[in-house]
Amino acid sequence: MRKLFIPIVLVVLIFGCKRENLSISHSEYVFGIDVSHYQGEINWTRVETSHHPIEFVFIRATMGRDGVDKEFQKNWLGAKKAGLIRGAYHYYRPNENSTEQFNNFKRQVELNKGDLYPVLDIEEMSKYGLDNLQKGIANWLKLAEQEFGVKPIIYSGRSFYIDNLKSKFNGYPIWIASYSSKNKLSHIEWSFHQFTDKVRVKGISGPVDGNDFNGDKKNLIEMCK
Repeated sequence: MRKLFIPIVLVVLIFGCKRENLSISHSEYVFGIDVSHYQGEINWTRVETSHHPIEFVFIRATMGRDGVDKEFQKNWLGAKKAGLIRGAYHYYRPNENSTEQFNNFKRQVELNKGDLYPVLDIEEMSKYGLDNLQKGIANWLKLAEQEFGVKPIIYSGRSFYIDNLKSKFNGYPIWIASYSSKNKLSHIEWSFHQFTDKVRVKGISGPVDGNDFNGDKKNLIEMCK
């Protein structure tokens, strides 16, 4: 029985490690997460103790012209206390006025030195057509750049970005959601890659999105105010 015991233990350890690695970043990238009220109340002190090498977190602040994420302020302060590089994002509602949407974001978010560039999350087509959507996005981005003094980050799904945004918004940092191989991103100059929605982190009940930053820690800090 003793001869059998050692191989069995080794098999358990090997396969256990493989399962663990499915949800963490590759070592050549900087790893982070993104959260909203869908994650419920987060214990940021416990997040600090996670075995994942979390360096940054994007936090949803607002939605549309009047929506505010109910956990934003707690997450914004908690992430800072946990020593994470933090960023705020706005969920764009394509059928609402873009100036009113930016004003909603501006009311809720104060970016300080060391915070990541603001993010515009675009996932839906406007009922008024693609041209109207692109004009609204361009207006939000312009207002954000004027307010914060940096070029905002554009977040979108890979297919939606390629079909509707890629040719119109050159020069902006891109955050792409694509839960397949990075080979499919070879024709996109991405800064962040949301590669899974199944990461388990201490202090957060349920799964959370995992993201890679395409660079090292120094490069990431350069993308902060």
